[in-house]
Amino acid sequence: MTPLDQFVDNAYDVTSQLFGPDSGIPWWAWGLVLVGLFWKVLLPERKTAADRDAAMVAAMTGDASAGGKKGKKDKKKKK
Repeated sequence: MTPLDQFVDNAYDVTSQLFGPDSGIPWWAWGLVLVGLFWKVLLPERKTAADRDAAMVAAMTGDASAGGKKGKKDKKKKK
């Protein structure tokens, strides 16, 4: 048997022990692992009160440097 075949056989054995029907790890445990890995993607980051206040002040004053977004009007004025 070639080394590549041995590697593939070992990888198949390890994979079947981790994910197969005879594995010692239940399916719901893998679900918890996936939720833990993608937790930041699934839930948006919470803003602090200071972040919300700064965004509100920037939106009211039109200040782009304080966290507001630049609109098309700002780009046209600079040209």
